[in-house]
Amino acid sequence: MKQNYTKLLFVLLIFFGGIGDAFSQCSQEQMITICDMETIDFDFDGIPDGIINLYDETGIVPESGDFWESTGIEEGEEGIEASGVLRLWQLRNASDLYFFELKNPNCPDDYRVRVNVKLGPYAGIAATTGFFPVCDNDDICTAGFEIDINLFDTLESREGFALPHLNGIWTYTGSLPSDTYILSGSNFGTTIENNGGFPVDSEDFSFRYTVFNVDTCITEFVDVQVTVVRPVTAGYGSSFSICEGDIGSWDMDINLFDDRFLNGEELGGSWEDDDNTGQITSATDAVINLKEVYDAFRASPEYVPGFSCIDFSYTYKINSRSPICPNDEETVMFVIYEELRPFAPQNSVEEICPNSSPAQINLFDLLEFEPGYVYTDGSLVDDFAYWTFLGGIPFNGDLNLENNLNDTPEDEQHLGPITIAGARPGSYRFRYDVVPRQSCGATFSYSGDVCQPISIESNPCPTISTIVTIVILPHDYAGEDTLDLIICKTDANQYSLRSLLNSDGRTIEEGIWTDNNNGGNVVDDLFLVPEEINDPISYSFTHTTTNPSGCVDEALLEFTIYKEANAGAGSGTATSLCSDNLTVTLFNLLEGNPDPTGTWIGPFGYMSPDHLGIFDASDNTLPILGPGDYVYTVGGNVGCSSQDQATVTIAIVEPVEIGNDRSDSFCEIDGRVNLFTILDNNTPRTGTFQDIENTGALTPDGVVEFDLLPNPDNEVNKIYNFRYVIPNTAPCNESSLNVEVQIIDLPEPNVPDQEFCILDGKRLDDIEVDVLNYNWYPTLESDMPIIDNPLLFDNQIYYIATVDADNCESERVTVAVNILNMGERFSNGDICALDFQDGVSPDGNNQNDTFDLFIEDEFNIPVAFPDFDLKIYNRYGAKVFEGNRNTEEFRGESNVSIRLGDDLPSGTYFYIFTPNFENNFPIQGSFYLSR
Repeated sequence: MKQNYTKLLFVLLIFFGGIGDAFSQCSQEQMITICDMETIDFDFDGIPDGIINLYDETGIVPESGDFWESTGIEEGEEGIEASGVLRLWQLRNASDLYFFELKNPNCPDDYRVRVNVKLGPYAGIAATTGFFPVCDNDDICTAGFEIDINLFDTLESREGFALPHLNGIWTYTGSLPSDTYILSGSNFGTTIENNGGFPVDSEDFSFRYTVFNVDTCITEFVDVQVTVVRPVTAGYGSSFSICEGDIGSWDMDINLFDDRFLNGEELGGSWEDDDNTGQITSATDAVINLKEVYDAFRASPEYVPGFSCIDFSYTYKINSRSPICPNDEETVMFVIYEELRPFAPQNSVEEICPNSSPAQINLFDLLEFEPGYVYTDGSLVDDFAYWTFLGGIPFNGDLNLENNLNDTPEDEQHLGPITIAGARPGSYRFRYDVVPRQSCGATFSYSGDVCQPISIESNPCPTISTIVTIVILPHDYAGEDTLDLIICKTDANQYSLRSLLNSDGRTIEEGIWTDNNNGGNVVDDLFLVPEEINDPISYSFTHTTTNPSGCVDEALLEFTIYKEANAGAGSGTATSLCSDNLTVTLFNLLEGNPDPTGTWIGPFGYMSPDHLGIFDASDNTLPILGPGDYVYTVGGNVGCSSQDQATVTIAIVEPVEIGNDRSDSFCEIDGRVNLFTILDNNTPRTGTFQDIENTGALTPDGVVEFDLLPNPDNEVNKIYNFRYVIPNTAPCNESSLNVEVQIIDLPEPNVPDQEFCILDGKRLDDIEVDVLNYNWYPTLESDMPIIDNPLLFDNQIYYIATVDADNCESERVTVAVNILNMGERFSNGDICALDFQDGVSPDGNNQNDTFDLFIEDEFNIPVAFPDFDLKIYNRYGAKVFEGNRNTEEFRGESNVSIRLGDDLPSGTYFYIFTPNFENNFPIQGSFYLSR
């Protein structure tokens, strides 16, 4: 419907005829000029919405296939909708460059109509009646005009208001100098100076937004005023780091307004005591005594040793003088660091016997701390502490301190681990340094320039340390522990025990020997070897020395005495083994109590990994035993230098090669099998078969009678086992193999007599069978199964049998076939009937495209009636189609008329279907041909 717009000019230019038949002409041109888009109410609900429909405005009637294309539309704007709806408020510029083309396939190379929409200017509405307050939140240390206002924010943007066009310009209309503000496009910036104004410092700025005329639409503008207000400032506060030991210098009244503490603040605010120290007593009070504050903390329950640091803060707050600007506040902070408490070594000198102390001790365990102040390093919240080696007199190394620290986790390095074991006698000095903890963070203060804070990052308290002196006492060297020493009885008859001890290069002093195996009895240094040793004998002695310093040293001596090597002896005759059981342990064939420390070598490069010489025919990881001499050698590498050898001879007897176990399957209908026929060709026929399951079906000549095989549980395809045996020469047992016979007894298939409608055109493979593998036969005695899947006819008889992969077969089952002619009834009462479709629509959608002669699961005319005849007539009785199994199906085209192949018109057609087969009569009917 045509809209009644205020100031709407409608110009219709038609270059190729008037508006009538939509396709009488293409390439029409029209123009619409809209000056006041914000007054348009498309749905007449009283609320302007700026919506028009170009179909309505141009008088063009919508047609199927229409679509719109837009030009002149910029990013962020919405084009025309498919319905012709154009939302003018989405077009963000005043412009005569908006074009909308209505296209249709009937104008393939052009458009139906091209509409030029000229949209007049709209400058918007000033928000809040033209007054727009802004707070200048710039930091005074920031150079330049940092306040940034988009002047479009001063225009109304609420729902229901058209947004202003964006292709206008902003201009400043006030009287302030140009160096007091910046204006770039719609962005405005300024900074309000602190002129001591009370209650506020502010400035008013006037601007005009102008959108220029389009065509006959006049220029529009809107005026706005921006008021910028400077907020209050509480200035810049400092924070101070104070060591606990220097707190006395702060025992005085200080005024927090001094620039040392607060700089650049405005007057009119008040101080607050953030930690309730009681120093601020009124809104105008700014004087505190920091020493009194700390003394009160020390006297409070909050104070505990190891508090690290504590801060006390005082905040200056000043309220805003304008509702659009926030309040401001600034804090002055005093951080007091806990002073390190002195610590010292437990003893002025720590005397240590290195050979009777733990192998490693911690220097930290030798320190003594004031309760509550134990200084360790490791994590960021702990004090940083470390050990340094200072040397000694005489200088004897750092007791491995540096290497131990490298192997120690960071959180344990304060322990200072040192190695005592093997330390040289002498004096060693170590220093423990503790740097005050740094976990309270950095502080800062301000110089005369409020924009120049001075960072203070270090803890103000001093480092403390102490020195630990360790004296390693001298001792008489008792030698090194000497273990696993081996002595051969033939080397000597006596030894000096001290001569058997290992040494690190020092002289082993004389001490006392004790026998650890005999209750610690004291023995002489001279050791006598026993005259007879059959088995190795182990001894253990301890050598102890005592120094006048009081240090005791000990060394452990352990050794074993072995006898000479003994390989034993062979029996002197060959040991015979059967080649089918080459399992033997050569060591068990030796005589004379041989030592279990030797190894074997033998034929074919054999070498044993141990003294046993194991051969096991069932273990594929072991070598195979061969005939020949095997030599056992016991070496002298266990304390003795001589070796001994013994020889074992192996002879191997070969059994008759009988072959592998055999198995075969036989059809039960075969009746019998001679087991000799199952054997490999190379298996000797000199043996006999054994009925190991006592079936009673095995004859002496190896024949198994199937009808005599027992099957009490009626197992299907039961398996029977027999053994074939040939005697052998000792020590070989008889050769034998197992023969497994499976009797295949297949179940008969369960297939009833078959009944089909002649229309189905069923074949032999269409008969459902309850077994997977089967054969069809034409007669009960046939040798050749049916393989060509013949068509089924009435009164036929077939025979079916179950078969398996080895062509075993069950008893054959008789199956009769009954084929019903059209009109005859099945045994369940259903009728064998032919129902052709009642419509043909050759539109290519694969549904009723032809007059179907084959529909799956319904009928198969070409197979059921190979000599059928089909005639189709139009409503005037004229024949338009004649078909048989050699012609294509009817698809709406004539194949008998003068205009052969022409598409027939929509309408009703009649058909006569003649089966031409036995007692099946012609069928007449009609269908509707739809185009």
